[in-house]
Amino acid sequence: MIFNILLVLISILLENIFNIYLNNFIYLTPLFTLISLIFIFFYFKNDRKGYLYFSFFTGLLYDFSFTNFYILNCILFTIISYIVFYILKNHNINIFTILYSSVFSILFYNLLLFLIFNFFNYINYSIMDLSIILRSFFISNIIYTIIIYIIIKNSKLRYILKN
Repeated sequence: MIFNILLVLISILLENIFNIYLNNFIYLTPLFTLISLIFIFFYFKNDRKGYLYFSFFTGLLYDFSFTNFYILNCILFTIISYIVFYILKNHNINIFTILYSSVFSILFYNLLLFLIFNFFNYINYSIMDLSIILRSFFISNIIYTIIIYIIIKNSKLRYILKN
């Protein structure tokens, strides 16, 4: 459990550093906290309810750290975790499954935000704007996913990735 909390805290810290110091680089927009939920799954692979609770509180911590919507990311992180749970539970764990889950999480999260913001007319942006936003999220998050996978795979934590 300490690994999960540490991974979330490191992800939030790195996301904050990226947002502060690398905000001029359009293609390096992080969603590291969302990606960390994929690696947290391995601790909760037999406990769906615990995984969803942990995801909810991670979303709450994310809301307190980055946004003014104090329940939005709790709900979105829980929904995405619910889907990721079934993706990872029913497939062999390898780099491709992890990358697929990461890409799915990024797409689904941004699509849900797009729909919610446009529905409530909070921020009105088009499909073209959404495609630009998605492009900016992929590079840094895929690199982060690969780095975390390699660290776990080559460390004493590799037992986490076992089925």
